[in-house]
Amino acid sequence: MSLIERAVAELAGLLDRLYSESLAAFDVAFGFERGGSEDVARHAKEAERLRAAIVDKAVEYLARFQPMARELRRITAYMEASYDLFRVARYALEAARLEARIPGGCEESLKRLREVAETAREMLEDSYRALRREDPELTERVLDLDEHVDRAYLRGLDELVIREELGRCEVAKLLILRHLERIADHAVYIASSAYYVARGRRLTVD
Repeated sequence: MSLIERAVAELAGLLDRLYSESLAAFDVAFGFERGGSEDVARHAKEAERLRAAIVDKAVEYLARFQPMARELRRITAYMEASYDLFRVARYALEAARLEARIPGGCEESLKRLREVAETAREMLEDSYRALRREDPELTERVLDLDEHVDRAYLRGLDELVIREELGRCEVAKLLILRHLERIADHAVYIASSAYYVARGRRLTVD
């Protein structure tokens, strides 16, 4: 294995750990795993640390090895994806903190977000799988799923427009739905990075 191949493998290992931390933060925040906002905060903090390590090493390797072609694309894509995964963890933390501050009685309203959360989680899994396998075909699936999340968010906005008053449960639901919509967007960005590595050109996304 060449030096540049070892460098890329090291970045990939760090990115795998970052993905695990971000997904763990997501799972706790949206009820797929047990835990509280302090657990989400711990995962988010580790995600931030790993993201900084990836950026530092990526910049070092770009300067030291001056890679070309696919190796250059891999390093660039991993660095970009590290930001997206870090943001996923941060949005999960914001959602967890918000839910922790919601008074009782909103459980039924928030349960309706379960399907949207499942879709966003599926997008994260597919987009990261696409990146690590360098599979551009998976990107189409991520984009299709993103439309479902966008529609759910737009329905929430429509409810806001037609109602003269919104209770605290509806406000909380819309805020958390916004976090899910942003997480889905970052999954799309990761899928775009996967397409870039595989095809050598950027995938245009809205």
